[in-house]
Amino acid sequence: MDYSGFTVMLVDDEESILKSLTRLLRPLKCDVVAFSSPVAAIEAMSGTQADLVISDMRMPEMGGEVLLETVADRWPDTERVVMTGYADMQATIDAINRGKVSRFLSKPWNDDELLEVVRKSFELASLRRENAELQALTERKNQELEQLNASLEQKVQERTVQLRAANDGLKSSYRSIVRMFSTLTARRMGVQASEQNQMMNLILLGVAKACQVEGNQLKQLYYAWQLRNIGKLSLSDDLLNHSYVELSAEQQRQFHNHPLLAQAATLLVKPLHGAGKIIVQHKEYLDGTGYPRGLKGESIHRLARILCVVNDYIELTTGTYQERAYSTTEAIDFLKNYATEKYDDDVVVALESVVNSLSKSDGLTKDNAVGSLDLRAGMKLSRDLISGQGILLLSAGQQMDDATIERVREIEFNLGETFSIYVQKK
Repeated sequence: MDYSGFTVMLVDDEESILKSLTRLLRPLKCDVVAFSSPVAAIEAMSGTQADLVISDMRMPEMGGEVLLETVADRWPDTERVVMTGYADMQATIDAINRGKVSRFLSKPWNDDELLEVVRKSFELASLRRENAELQALTERKNQELEQLNASLEQKVQERTVQLRAANDGLKSSYRSIVRMFSTLTARRMGVQASEQNQMMNLILLGVAKACQVEGNQLKQLYYAWQLRNIGKLSLSDDLLNHSYVELSAEQQRQFHNHPLLAQAATLLVKPLHGAGKIIVQHKEYLDGTGYPRGLKGESIHRLARILCVVNDYIELTTGTYQERAYSTTEAIDFLKNYATEKYDDDVVVALESVVNSLSKSDGLTKDNAVGSLDLRAGMKLSRDLISGQGILLLSAGQQMDDATIERVREIEFNLGETFSIYVQKK
């Protein structure tokens, strides 16, 4: 086997033995340095550390046990082997105790045994090198994460300066800070404030009430809801401009950092620490398939499990998770299908109840997604109909008649597209 890149140091006051050992080790292709003087060997170690030192026991300048003790103290990662032709039990014990030798070989040596000792020493040295490289890589990655967190904190601070200068009272108002961060995040993600956003807040509060969340827990849950996407501020446009399922595996791994980054941002404001603990777990699922840590079951905070259900419902209906936006009916059905595996059943039931209640009060429009062939006169659009090129074809609220339906089908055919058309559910 080729052990080039590894070094063995031979120390013996007999030149003939050094030459014999050097010839024996030549097939291993390792670097061999030989010294008849243990003092010279120690000086050489200061410049070029060896992976293995094989030393004679009885030498006039210095005993092998003293040499190996020095090596053990100054270069502890270097393997140490003692070789002697004297049956001196006390000297052997001293070498083992003081020099911390890993093997003891007698003269004359067995070639195969000596070569095996050298090979195993090099393999151990290789493992140590790999471990050092892994530790260095871990430290490097930790530094990169720290720099990423620092970059996020800097962006947050840069955005807060402008608003704080306009309103000194904002410094003492945590609600204002939360609203500010939420607004910045929405703009970064291209979401405009609307009545629909207010309706989403009502959904969260309704689900929280049904799950008997109140007091400080409700406040922290609401803060977590508003700040859940703040970690996406530092993500690239490529990660934000596509739905989650369209991202590559590597892009999804990068995307999975956003709850960690969001929690890091909340650490800047002590009263938001509770919200940060919820945010960092709001994409974890009961079956362990979530991120960023793959937590399971009861190890996920109860408030995080509530936020998870409401957030996933919003992502499904707005098209940020799947390739197309789900209708309210499809989104509820999706959550119910995975309720036992991924979500708390009672939270999904609460969400469905809240959505039904809000739709009856005309505050929320429940809808179904249909194809153009399923359109019927009298149906009313619940969302804008937009082509794949981003062209507005029909506005939300448009009531369909036979002529409009025929025109939609014709446009669909001419563009070579298949529209998902959202109509109000009766």
